[in-house]
Amino acid sequence: MGYESTLYLGVKIKAASVRAVKEALETRKGPGLKSLGYILEVVVLLPDRFLVFKASEDGLDRYEPCEDGTVPALSGKWYEAERFAKWLKQHAEKGGRIVMHSDEGDGEAWGWEFDGRGRMRALQLCPVEEWK
Repeated sequence: MGYESTLYLGVKIKAASVRAVKEALETRKGPGLKSLGYILEVVVLLPDRFLVFKASEDGLDRYEPCEDGTVPALSGKWYEAERFAKWLKQHAEKGGRIVMHSDEGDGEAWGWEFDGRGRMRALQLCPVEEWK
């Protein structure tokens, strides 16, 4: 069992963190990374320092893969998404976001935004205007 959702990555890595992030993605070893292995093995760091996902081998992704075989989002059971965000906050540039959208039909959306200074805040879908 688990909650099916689509995880979108809108995160650019700080130049100073590129080496550490590359190493984490390649080895999946380091403090706090053991439980993130299933996420780290499908994430790719592009030359422009943005994170994306490797396209699924089954071809059932919500997005058509780019020429390099990557997609901006993947569906799955992202049990450790918040832990991934907590690790990523130290490496993300200001304005980066991880957004999750429910695949369960309940319309839920949530995520995290990074301030570029090692902090993050939770995001959630909410009303933005009065009833009409």
